[in-house]
Amino acid sequence: MVSSGFRNLLLKLGLPEGRLEVLEGKGGIEEDTFEGIRYVRFRDSARGFRRGTAVFEDGTVVLGFPHIKRIVQLKNGVKRIFKGKPFYVEEKVDGYNVRVVKVKGRILALTRGGFVCPFTTERILDFINEEFFRDYPNLVLVGEMAGPESPYLVEGPPYVKEDIQFFLFDIQEKGTGRSIPAEERYKLAEEYGIPQVEVFGLYDRSRIDELRELVDKLSEEKREGVVMKTPDMKRIAKYVTPYANINDIRIGSRIFFDLPGGYFMGRISRLAFHIAERRIRGEDFENYAKALGEALLKPLVESIEEVSQGHDVEETFRVRVKNVSTAHRMVNHFERLGLKIHIEDIEDLGNGYWRITFKRLYPDATREIRELWNGLAFVD
Repeated sequence: MVSSGFRNLLLKLGLPEGRLEVLEGKGGIEEDTFEGIRYVRFRDSARGFRRGTAVFEDGTVVLGFPHIKRIVQLKNGVKRIFKGKPFYVEEKVDGYNVRVVKVKGRILALTRGGFVCPFTTERILDFINEEFFRDYPNLVLVGEMAGPESPYLVEGPPYVKEDIQFFLFDIQEKGTGRSIPAEERYKLAEEYGIPQVEVFGLYDRSRIDELRELVDKLSEEKREGVVMKTPDMKRIAKYVTPYANINDIRIGSRIFFDLPGGYFMGRISRLAFHIAERRIRGEDFENYAKALGEALLKPLVESIEEVSQGHDVEETFRVRVKNVSTAHRMVNHFERLGLKIHIEDIEDLGNGYWRITFKRLYPDATREIRELWNGLAFVD
């Protein structure tokens, strides 16, 4: 249930009362607070409010970030989506999605699920110019937080050697979620010194061979992929490199029993489409097959062996924070999401930051492996 104040606000914003009651009944909308700022977040989409939307008590609406369509056959995908239209090609950075907005005088960072993230909110001003929001209070910066010291991902782009960075890839309007044109975003990012994803240039379907070469280059550099966008931001599609598909499987296989089968099948099929489109044969095919098999098997076998020796399935993360209290708020945030987190170490770096090392435990995966190892019989 949401409070009467938020109920009235949502009805005023156009959410039908019947739909609101359905959302409340199934937990599709939740009320939350961040350091005295109250908001509701949408766990389900409803009447123009995308999943991940946050509505704040002052009436600020930050629309959930839409899922971008994926293509797996590069040539035909480009032809079908963009037809004869030109499109910009930008790097798809391996990180976690954040929306940065100014609400009630505070700059806040929201995750894809609509939560105000205590870690990202504390760190975001290390990367963006606060003057942007003084000049454009009705805009939202959308980007990727990426690096080896992330609280959500165990790895990051190869060129981020330490800590974490912000990479802008969209600017949207509050309330509507409408994206400003790509060239305007590039200009604003340059003007305010906001780091942005690498832009590889303007392409069209006649340059498909050059686009393939770019994908090959990014794969060799262990980068995630590309996002293609028309200048007006009306048509967008993403394509992931072979490296990223195999690496995702390697990372996911470590916690194999905690992930849905679709996680692995989707990445295997993307790799298969890439191999088929490029007509990869012989030794190159064998190399892909070997890399895929090792990525799927090796981490899973290691997890089974560790559990058989009495250990837990777990992942280790490191982050830098300005205040130790932020780390505790971050742990509380994760625990509210149902995650099991344990802080291992707190280190004063002596430069105004603390490095926090914490582990995420996977009790369900550990339990399943342990029972299977101990001879559990089951019907499949």
